[in-house]
Amino acid sequence: MTADIAQVDKILQELWDKDVKAWNKWWVPIFRRFASDLIFDAKLRRGQIVLDVGTGTGVAAIEAAKRVRPGGIVFGIDRSSPMLKLAEATKPRMAAKNLYYLVMDADHMLFQDEFFDGIVSNCRISYASFPRTICEILRVLCKGGTFALNDWHLIEVPVHRKFGEILQQYRTDRPSEKLRILRASLSTYERTGNRFASPEVLPDELKRAGFSETTSRRRKYRIRLDGLQQYLDMWLRRAALQQELVELSRVQRSRLLAELRSGLKSFERGGRFIMDWDVNFIRAKKPGQD
Repeated sequence: MTADIAQVDKILQELWDKDVKAWNKWWVPIFRRFASDLIFDAKLRRGQIVLDVGTGTGVAAIEAAKRVRPGGIVFGIDRSSPMLKLAEATKPRMAAKNLYYLVMDADHMLFQDEFFDGIVSNCRISYASFPRTICEILRVLCKGGTFALNDWHLIEVPVHRKFGEILQQYRTDRPSEKLRILRASLSTYERTGNRFASPEVLPDELKRAGFSETTSRRRKYRIRLDGLQQYLDMWLRRAALQQELVELSRVQRSRLLAELRSGLKSFERGGRFIMDWDVNFIRAKKPGQD
């Protein structure tokens, strides 16, 4: 079953809205590390006007707001009102005066041409509308301005890959219509992302859109969690996984959890749960000078 890309985009947005609390609790501390390096790569300066695309709860936007003070302004845009509501509620006091969140589609931005000195995106550009989004980013970026983004793939993170392999063995082979559509959407999105987000392909995509001076690098992170249960909570509290679990019998859920605890035990060391996580960072410039 293959899902239409517009349908995929809609379903993933619904999941994103449902995942606000889980995302903020379990994933934000990890993505904050990625955001710090992303903002470093963007080489932002005091007084600049900056855009964070797909800001979520504002992880990268907050880092950018610190970098451009005094005199600079940061806008964080996202389609998810629940995410931005949490971002606004948890915005640190120091960023309150130069950081603004807006509900907005990245593929149709309500900003004038060449408005931003720099643009960043911390693992959050939707591949469902990737070409249009990149063109919009180029449009609103000043000549000579920098665009920095990063991304990672599930299969490239060993522990995530192992988790997926175990889940695949236990998930129901008689899914409801809702679950069939969800699975097809996630599969379609993954294939689309694999086509665009490769560190070998993405710089070429950016050049094709009109960017120049593209550079890429891969950073290796070691993430330490308090234990295996924390890792399981990260995944099993997500909306997509909740639907998979709901459609398993109590016995099947117990077997799945037992297999996950057994199969992921090798990632525990000294009472901590260790994840080695590679992230691709891309930096590009818009040709010309103001």
